[in-house]
Formats: sequence, C-alpha cells, structure tokens
Amino acid sequence: MRYVLVGFCVFAAACAGESSRAPTSPSSSTGATAVTDAKAASALPFKGTLEGTELAQGAARHIDATGNATHLGLFTLVSDFTVNTTTATGSGTSVWTAANGDQILTSNIGHAIVRFPMVSVSETSTITGGTGRFLDASGSFMIERSVNLLTHVTSGSFTGTINLDH
Repeated sequence: MRYVLVGFCVFAAACAGESSRAPTSPSSSTGATAVTDAKAASALPFKGTLEGTELAQGAARHIDATGNATHLGLFTLVSDFTVNTTTATGSGTSVWTAANGDQILTSNIGHAIVRFPMVSVSETSTITGGTGRFLDASGSFMIERSVNLLTHVTSGSFTGTINLDH
C-alpha cells in the first residue's frame, strides 16, 4: 500500500503543472525561446589559415588561395572584390571549397593599410550560405592578412563563428 501511495503522490506532483527545472529544460514556457537558444548554441568556432596570390586589374582584385580550417579541413578559396583606392576599402564575395566539394559562400568588406611593398588587410566575412553540409550555414569571421605588392603573395589567418544549422 505504501508504494501505491508514493506512486500516486509522484504522479500527482507531476501533473500539478510545475515545470521541470532540470538543466536540459527550456528556461521559458514559450517554444520561441527554446528555438532561439538551440540556434544560438549551434554557433561553432571557425578558424584557419590561408595562402595564395592576389592579382589586381585596376580596382578589381582576384584571390586564389589554399588553406586549412575547422569544419572545412583543407580548402581552396576564390575571392573577387573591388577596391576603392581613395579610401583603401573594398567589398566583394568569396567561395570557400572543402576537399569534398562542399562550399561556404561569403560577402566581404575590408580595409587596407599600405606600407610599400606590404599591405595589411583586415576583412569581415559574413557567411551567406553554402552547399552540401554548409547549405544553411551562417556566421561571420575576421580575416587578417598581408599582401606583398611585388610578389602578389597573400597570407593570413581568420577566426569567428559558423552556424551549421543542423
């Protein structure tokens, strides 16, 4: 009889409308908060290095590079952008391709400081989507790189976050 009474008390307490305070329970009774928290929790560190060439034709720039990054592994990078030489700013797009062909697509804005023959470039890349496992990717990252104007070699590193939305 004691076990039946204890079982009834546990059942009654569970049905009393009290929400669980377990660490895995949402902190709000609305589903919207739980969804937002889940998406925010899927932002992952994204970082790596790159090296390649940057060629200029007037204000247009083109980068072909390779590198290694979290979530991409070994990758190739193709970037096209336009530079305003008066303000030393630029904007454009990039395609980051993993060894298996999956791609991350980004839009980029940046600023450069020229100390001939070197240029220091700081860029913000915003992930706008992708293909394969990066289909609904989002996020952003900062690229810090240098360009040698005599050899056209560019190299640098990047760090930020990627949301794979899985």
